[in-house]
Amino acid sequence: MEHVNRFDALRLIAAWLVLLDHSYPLSGSADVNLVTRWLRLDTGGGLGVAIFFAVSGYLVTISYENCNSVAVFIKRRMLRIYPALVVLSLLSVLVLGPMLTNLSLADYLHHPLTLKFLSTARGFDMFITLPGVFDGNPISAVNGSLWSLPYELGCYLSLVAIALIPMTLRIKAGLSVGVLLVLLMTRPLVPPTSPYETYFGLDHYATQLGLIFAVGALLATFRKLLSRRLWNSIGLFSGIGLCVAWNLPFGKGPIVLYSLCIAGAVLWLALFGRWLPIIPEKIGDLSYGTYLYGFPVQQCLTHAHIAAYGIEAFIIASTACTLVVAALSWHLIEKPFMRLKRSAWATATC
Repeated sequence: MEHVNRFDALRLIAAWLVLLDHSYPLSGSADVNLVTRWLRLDTGGGLGVAIFFAVSGYLVTISYENCNSVAVFIKRRMLRIYPALVVLSLLSVLVLGPMLTNLSLADYLHHPLTLKFLSTARGFDMFITLPGVFDGNPISAVNGSLWSLPYELGCYLSLVAIALIPMTLRIKAGLSVGVLLVLLMTRPLVPPTSPYETYFGLDHYATQLGLIFAVGALLATFRKLLSRRLWNSIGLFSGIGLCVAWNLPFGKGPIVLYSLCIAGAVLWLALFGRWLPIIPEKIGDLSYGTYLYGFPVQQCLTHAHIAAYGIEAFIIASTACTLVVAALSWHLIEKPFMRLKRSAWATATC
């Protein structure tokens, strides 16, 4: 249980890094947050996403190994991801939009973008704007955080696909790391090329985030063989690799090194970072709700001119309001479906 609590804390920190990174452009501030200035290779929000994928690769692979069938694994992933996402999409279209659009209600409801936004609930087609909503804000998107969700779902599907190949999952995870590492090393550098430019069918984010997920998955397959000493070695060398990458001039080598090492460092922190805060079980896992609702909450605060009180006040208000909404999402939506997940397929242990 202690490990679970540390994973929850690390995911919540990752979600907050995304919120912090968005605070500046959404409030209209021209400054860059300290985490982004320190990293140089990535933004603070990018680091948060990388942490999510490292943790997800590790825990989702363990979940798959503990399931007694692929169907059960898929159903459990769907129950974790989709209920909160569907509720978010409905609230955005049916509550937030009608309240804040500068169009008439009839024009808003009949606008093609309104219906398209509902397809966000599928998890693969992200439409992040609603007609007439937040047009007066520095950025008009309703929820720009959702861009990474299709890549997360793609990693789940890739895990299922490679798991069906008749070979040990450990070997397949290792091969996946090798292939994605080669693709990241040989693809054109981003920038100057667009991150959405495909290379062997994968864009930059699919390659980089897929590699981070795959390293987490590989470590999960070796978890029963890894002693505390070996984990300490992984954490040490990963930390050294990150420090080297962050202090080299921007280029492909540092990006590859960063992408390869981040999972080892993150998982060592999750498993052995005794100084990480412990989230009481009664509070719950607020990371997914923070990820889902942080952006629209911040947009509402910008619409209410909270940014006029300064970036610090905006960050504090964004954090407080988002955590309240995330708690409601956990206790009213996510947790009940997590119970359903356990009761509906009680014969599986994932």
